[in-house]
Amino acid sequence: MTATVTETPSDVVAAARHVAATLAEHADSVDSEAAFPAASVAALHRAGLLAPVLDRSLSDLVAIAAELGKACGSTSMIWAMHQVQLACVARHHGGSAPLRTALKDIVVDGTLIASVTSEAGIGGSLRASGAALERHGDRVRLTKRAPTVSYGAYACAYLVTARRDAQAAAGDQIAVLAPADACALTPAGPPWNPMGMRGTCSPGFEFHTEVPAGYVLTDPFERIASATMVPLSHLLWAACWFGIAAAAFRRAQQAVRGRMRGNPDLVDPRLAEAAGRMDQMEAALAATARRFEPIWADPGAVDEHGGPTLTLAVNNLKVTVSTLAVDVAVAALEICGMPGYAEAGPLSVARPLRDLYSARLMIGNERLMNANARLSLWKRA
Repeated sequence: MTATVTETPSDVVAAARHVAATLAEHADSVDSEAAFPAASVAALHRAGLLAPVLDRSLSDLVAIAAELGKACGSTSMIWAMHQVQLACVARHHGGSAPLRTALKDIVVDGTLIASVTSEAGIGGSLRASGAALERHGDRVRLTKRAPTVSYGAYACAYLVTARRDAQAAAGDQIAVLAPADACALTPAGPPWNPMGMRGTCSPGFEFHTEVPAGYVLTDPFERIASATMVPLSHLLWAACWFGIAAAAFRRAQQAVRGRMRGNPDLVDPRLAEAAGRMDQMEAALAATARRFEPIWADPGAVDEHGGPTLTLAVNNLKVTVSTLAVDVAVAALEICGMPGYAEAGPLSVARPLRDLYSARLMIGNERLMNANARLSLWKRA
């Protein structure tokens, strides 16, 4: 996995490197206008990059995310989140004919699946829901208030979590795939105007849907989360952050090389420290991907290869990369100086730095470390 960023690329990784030019062309306007990157997503579809999660290795997926992250943090994160939702449906639909048809249409049409897993009033926990599924004959209804729905206004389907029914406990959850034409989204909360990752367009919505019961994923959400959603999210998010940090690191390299042309002695030791952090992130990605590989090959293997040790690994990956990536961008800012502080220019690291500060907040690091502290009580030394 460590070689995935530098080795001879597979066809899809080469395609990602090619299409990254389009992402980079639109990245500044996407950021300044907090606009959904429609042209970049369309380019990903034309390049066949909206559905590789269905038949590609983890190493390919991690490499794609990193390549896209180098060009546009927002687009790379949209790509990663879509891949996660796509994988959840593909790996856990249980043979449902409506879900298989919907999945095929999503892939052919190049549309996005958004996640409606957050919920107001539950404290940010993925594994708890307040909203409950209502069954009416062969149809189901669901109403949910979500404080963030990334690219929610631009998705053509939504993967939504809820309690199995009104009597179910908060952790007894299911997931429903809801086509956009069967949903109503009402804006809830302030307009989208964040510091970074502005193109993800992630405001809150009051969400309502009514769909056939066949759109409920067969596996309970606990299994979907442990076998697919959580580990794949942390891997692909971390790869995006690694790519964003790599873009900042390259600008620091450019700044140092420029100074050394006038004076070869003006090498900057901070560049070596940043390079070390890049290596740490790449190694963490590789190790976690290896740990997840058996389950990626077979979701049923989560019973044997999942559990607390996998949770510890993916949580540690998220915390490690979300911290080190910011450290690299800060170092790049200090190396580049005022040209790095500028919002535009060949040495600007303003957008990468702003984008990377979101990493610590996407499932807060403190929450993950508290969970890991409990899990560590049972870890064998």
